[in-house]
Amino acid sequence: MPAWRALAFFLACLGCHGQGTTKELLRSQLLNRDVPLVVHVPTAACVARWSSAHPGSPLRLVLFLPGAFDGPEDFTREGLGTFLSSEEAKGNLPPSLWVAVTHFRGWYADRADGTFPYERFLMDELIPRMEARYPGFGGSGSTRSVAGLSMGGFGALNVAVHSGAFSKCLALSPALIEPPFPQVGWFIRRSLKQTFTLDPTVFAPWNPWKHLGGACELVVGCGTEDRYGLAGACRDFAQVCLERNRPLVLELRPGGHDWTYWTPAFKRWMPWLLGTPAMPGESVPGIPFGPMIGP
Repeated sequence: MPAWRALAFFLACLGCHGQGTTKELLRSQLLNRDVPLVVHVPTAACVARWSSAHPGSPLRLVLFLPGAFDGPEDFTREGLGTFLSSEEAKGNLPPSLWVAVTHFRGWYADRADGTFPYERFLMDELIPRMEARYPGFGGSGSTRSVAGLSMGGFGALNVAVHSGAFSKCLALSPALIEPPFPQVGWFIRRSLKQTFTLDPTVFAPWNPWKHLGGACELVVGCGTEDRYGLAGACRDFAQVCLERNRPLVLELRPGGHDWTYWTPAFKRWMPWLLGTPAMPGESVPGIPFGPMIGP
């Protein structure tokens, strides 16, 4: 099919669905429930302008994984969708499809007893359905990114290594946990035991200290005032990665374990997640990948 026909078909499909950042429910057969999502879809005009100026440039899908006490609605509340729309309209960022999910305290993993296959939902239902609905976004590992914060950062590392379906992973303040999970409070610990059990051997495929997020391009970021001490844990994690010749970038900046750190961090790393250089006037250390950085 000629390039202009392919673009016309793509824009026609895009126009059949809502644009902007919207909430929706997606019915999962695997989980036997509706899953609340927030989906960011660029306008057809932004896609047409970008595609005309950058012919053949792929458009990315980004899977966004919230933390333990966060949800997909935070993507909207923190203005990330509005920021994306503004930067897309200005031509500073390529149009991209973002999908923020609800974790149900399943921590983005398949429950050990098989009763709640959340990772299968992500990879076998959610992403294929989003890519079928919005053709031209994602479609392969080279055009997909995954990003998460706190327990979502833990999930992003795991989904990246298990699926091999993402080429970029951004883990902010990731929960670098191991059984019996002394690093988290009892509320989260109880659901972790339900999902993974306490057997270190069973947990090994989800242990970020062992798999290091696989082979995708990896950025780990954390606030230096993180109340759970994750800045030090992230530094140790980066050191292990370096010793095992696993490339990554570690970014440590002032901030805590909250959205006052996460919101600007996500905005700062969005260009990288989308495969573009930093935005005009923004300096992001550590690109391209190199040695560990941070104070």
